[in-house]
Amino acid sequence: MSLVTAVTRSSIAAISLAILSGCAVNMKIPVKEPLVSTLAYSKNGAAAVSLAFRDAQNEADRKTVTSGTIPMHLEYQAKPLETTPWLAAQVIKEMTARGLPVTLAGSGQAGATIVIKRMHIENHRANGFSPFVTFTSLSAELETPAGPKRISAWIKRAKVPVWSFDEVIDPTFNDPLAILSKELAAKLNQHLFKQVASTDDVNALIAKINKDATTRADAYLDVYQLGFSNNPAVIPELVKLSTSPSEYVRLAALSSLGIVKATGQMNFLVERYESKTGIWQDRGMALKAIGDLDTAESRAYLQKQAALFEKSSDKEATWTKQIIQLYL
Repeated sequence: MSLVTAVTRSSIAAISLAILSGCAVNMKIPVKEPLVSTLAYSKNGAAAVSLAFRDAQNEADRKTVTSGTIPMHLEYQAKPLETTPWLAAQVIKEMTARGLPVTLAGSGQAGATIVIKRMHIENHRANGFSPFVTFTSLSAELETPAGPKRISAWIKRAKVPVWSFDEVIDPTFNDPLAILSKELAAKLNQHLFKQVASTDDVNALIAKINKDATTRADAYLDVYQLGFSNNPAVIPELVKLSTSPSEYVRLAALSSLGIVKATGQMNFLVERYESKTGIWQDRGMALKAIGDLDTAESRAYLQKQAALFEKSSDKEATWTKQIIQLYL
């Protein structure tokens, strides 16, 4: 290859990236502290637990939290984001706000150990007029006397910037990071405390969602709260909301069916995943929910899908395999 050809290709690549990103290459993303949930769990005298967070990420993942079409850098309090300390602080605040008796274990102090294996954000943009998309994921394990319990999370968000690329920061970075920390807190509750939100509280939340789920932009956050409630009474409503005309309400409902361990909905989730209609993210979130069910049947199904996609390398196959890998 001639020097001129190499320079030309490099220039074309740089121009293409600039068009995709809207000149946001290597943009610094300020990470916020999420607001805590207001829906408390019912209390039944659970013993206090200290939580110890251990970072088991490799050096590359620890330093490079984001990847994808457009290089970006997460910062917290004007410094590169350290994912495990940030996540530990947010989970403790979230669980405390819900009334759970948790503290952060000090250095060398014994406690329930949560191993962070990877916390990552992948971004994607097809062209300068398409949405900027992020897939925010977590792979972790809770160490228990019976062996490690896998805890995973996966959130899809997208936003088309209109005036400035700053418009994508909260919808595609801070909002999914907030959901991720709350999902980890809810799943730790399932393992350590088994607390549930009261049926009266979740019914009030359902009434709020039904009033304006298709008109309020942040209604999907309330749908996630149904999953975080750990109350099986929400399952019929989640099934209904999974067909909402609002994309993010649908995705939150599908995800929440897994979070709340709606094992009786396995066939329903398989049908949604295998559907030939709709968009990929609905199928992807149904598959994520199947993983969260964590039964012998759901694990066998994921293994079957992993084998089917083993040699596929298109965009959607790659994303599907990433979800499966969170659970196998």
